[in-house]
Amino acid sequence: MGFGKKKRGAYKAKNKPVEENNGEEKKQKYFDERKPYADIERDNEKFKTYYQSQEILSPEEFEEFYQFIKTILPSTFRITGSKSTAMEILEVVEKVYVPSMQNVVIDGHRIEPPKPLPWYPDNLGWQVNAPRLVIKKSPEFQKFHKFMVTETEAGNISRQEAVSMVPPLLMDIQPDQWVLDMCAAPGSKTAQIIEAVDSSNKLNEMPTGLVVANDADYKRSHMLVHQSKRLQSPCFMATNHDGAHFPNIHVPRDDTPEGKLELPWQFDRVLCDVPCSGDGTIRKNEKIWDNWTVAGGLSLHSTQVQIFARGCQLVKVGGRIVYSTCSFNPIENEAVVAEVLRQTKGAIQLVDVSTQLPELKRKSGLSTWKVTNKEGVYLHSLEDIPEDRQRKKFPASAFPPTAEEAKEMHLERCLRIYPHQQDTGGFFVAVFEKVAPLTATDRVSLARIQGKAIADADLEAAKKEMEEVETETTDAAADAADAAADAAAVVAEVAVDAEVTEVTSSPETPMITTTEEEVTPPAKRASVVDGAEIEVNPKKVKTSKDEEKKLFEGKPKRDVPGIKEAPFEMMSPNSPDLDEITQFYGLNPSFPRDQFLLRSEGSAKGRSLYFVSSSIKKVLESKDFGRLQTVNTGVRLFVRQSTPLVEKGCPFRLTSEGLPLLDTVMTDKRRITVNMDALKTLLVEAFPIMEQFPEDVRKQVEAIEMGCCIVHVNKAEEKESQMTVPIVLPVWKGKNSLNVLLNKKDKRSLAQRIFGMIPEATPDHLVQRSTENQELRQEADRKAALMEAEQQK
Repeated sequence: MGFGKKKRGAYKAKNKPVEENNGEEKKQKYFDERKPYADIERDNEKFKTYYQSQEILSPEEFEEFYQFIKTILPSTFRITGSKSTAMEILEVVEKVYVPSMQNVVIDGHRIEPPKPLPWYPDNLGWQVNAPRLVIKKSPEFQKFHKFMVTETEAGNISRQEAVSMVPPLLMDIQPDQWVLDMCAAPGSKTAQIIEAVDSSNKLNEMPTGLVVANDADYKRSHMLVHQSKRLQSPCFMATNHDGAHFPNIHVPRDDTPEGKLELPWQFDRVLCDVPCSGDGTIRKNEKIWDNWTVAGGLSLHSTQVQIFARGCQLVKVGGRIVYSTCSFNPIENEAVVAEVLRQTKGAIQLVDVSTQLPELKRKSGLSTWKVTNKEGVYLHSLEDIPEDRQRKKFPASAFPPTAEEAKEMHLERCLRIYPHQQDTGGFFVAVFEKVAPLTATDRVSLARIQGKAIADADLEAAKKEMEEVETETTDAAADAADAAADAAAVVAEVAVDAEVTEVTSSPETPMITTTEEEVTPPAKRASVVDGAEIEVNPKKVKTSKDEEKKLFEGKPKRDVPGIKEAPFEMMSPNSPDLDEITQFYGLNPSFPRDQFLLRSEGSAKGRSLYFVSSSIKKVLESKDFGRLQTVNTGVRLFVRQSTPLVEKGCPFRLTSEGLPLLDTVMTDKRRITVNMDALKTLLVEAFPIMEQFPEDVRKQVEAIEMGCCIVHVNKAEEKESQMTVPIVLPVWKGKNSLNVLLNKKDKRSLAQRIFGMIPEATPDHLVQRSTENQELRQEADRKAALMEAEQQK
């Protein structure tokens, strides 16, 4: 008798009672774009009862809110990039597309044209009140949809939920500041931060800021790289750590003279968009209607407190930190805020931002709330729970503060954004300023900046803090290895039979799944199975000894398991490769040669040259850099050709992502100006030869050595064609050809956007030749690596 694999849920389906239809049409359970106007069942009595009891709104307004969250969430997008580029894209949207979409009716429903979000600065945030499938199928919206797709691929538009845009706007980020995004994936908010840090009004000046985007999940941290890649900022760094245990490293700052005591890095701005139950996304993530439970918010409360409190340590005195969730639950919102305000003892204060974004409709934060168990029984304190085992599930910090505490905390300064107010999702935001030192590091840093004498006691305390961090980092690394092994064992054990629970990420990400036995830190938005046993760290009863302890002096549990990345190594400014590049491309002597980065190992080292800001360079050169699990940093400027040049020339070619940085620092010796017909040949033809270009282009090319060049479009024709952004492309001059150096996706996007044409496929013999060259290069690298290993023995 064979043992076949039984399908999951087969027994349940077999024994499940058949529901009677009674002649009525069965309702859809979730939104389906194929039936955008179908009647969908959206209701959860536990959700409704819980939030009614919390009195988040008046009874009348709550009913309006509850009916509104059953409607479909509109699509929203943000115009991104530099100020000049954004304004050109905005002009196209306002003057070309919006007028063409007036009075559109589909299936008897009037579809409004896109409209700007009234509170987003400069009309750069937009809302589209139509399901995506309707937009795709509507003849009136076809051109706009095509525009959206191409500009999104080009990086000029970012699709992002409206309320998700709010936290970065309230951070008050200034150019060249150091900013940390603690739970950053998938990266839409990080992109806003990068734009703000790089938005210096000084033309042709190299950005000097720093944006560290961190996420606890390794795969999600790579989403940060993808999301930020279109901005191509040398100030960006992606890391992979548990936000609650984000490491300290020594990094010298301009306000901290070198040669003296180096202190842990601190940031001018910090964003804590923490993991949460995500019920504020219920209009988009309809499965929350089925999955929502009271336990969801309570289970994440302690994690949220730990991440936020660590953020308070990392922000510098005078800096701003923003805490946010996409949850309605006060246990995840005001309760977390109240607990961290208690712990920081006046060093962190809530900021009144009621005058910022005046067109954004919001409600004040709550000063009191109710804690319930999974049966819905209200608990006033831990004393209401008789059993110790049950009591451990409820941290004392989840309970509301006293009336006197609430008054001092000013919880009303928190922002609650409800969907029915401006047709959005739900969100919670709280803005804080660090007004006094919280740690010894704060005290020493502040004294240095103010030019005051540093107390010996503070110096010793700061050194002790660093020693403790070093010990914690070593212990965390050992624990991480054990955690990785445990995780593999648990996943293998529960893979077949474990119940799968839906987990929703932040408003701009798709749904992902996890198991109840999850061993990694929670995803950005997480929900809990009803009735699951959730253990959280109980808050200890404070004693006089506890009162003397500093904030989070204890050893952290563990960080995330580390994954080995290719090493990050600064390139010597005296490298012969840089000499050759500078001479060949005519780089301005003022362009920094000491900020180039290598990322490959062995013989492959030096194949790609990256460029980083001066701030990133300081981080990479820190003696503690090894503690940082860095996923990515730097903008790739040059790549070594896989095949040797037959004639004289530079073996390094330019990259399309590096051109925004290089275009302003290169002379005209390797520039070519073309008309629109020549541009079409470059983008549409698979392998254009010289005879296909006009005579003036051929003469320019003939005067240039073989290798990489920059192509510009004639300004007069560029203006006549109403192009939104000046076209600057890298091209390769061969013996008798001129080829644009773009990947297939970017080339197709550009050809469709400008000419409405799809590029020709590359001939098979050229694909084969390229493959053979790559194989030869890989074989050469392998042999070189073996020789190097033999020499080291």
